[in-house]
Amino acid sequence: MTITADELPDDLNALKAMVLSREAENARLRQIIKELQRHRFGRRAEALPEDQLLLGLEEAEQVEAAGLEDNEQASPAVRQAQVAKRRT
Repeated sequence: MTITADELPDDLNALKAMVLSREAENARLRQIIKELQRHRFGRRAEALPEDQLLLGLEEAEQVEAAGLEDNEQASPAVRQAQVAKRRT
């Protein structure tokens, strides 16, 4: 809503009132924008859905299982080296 110079009142008090009302409206709109951004980008927005979290856990289990299979096939010397490496 744009106001041209011809539409502005000549009375100083009326102009002050218009400026104050616009400032109040701008503050209200800024608050609404902040709330919308908080809703969209806040902590809750970053939470993973449960099924997506389970996919990540499943992948981690598969990687761990593959690592256990590799350890079972490795020689005892290799296993001891891996254990020593983990302990340090």
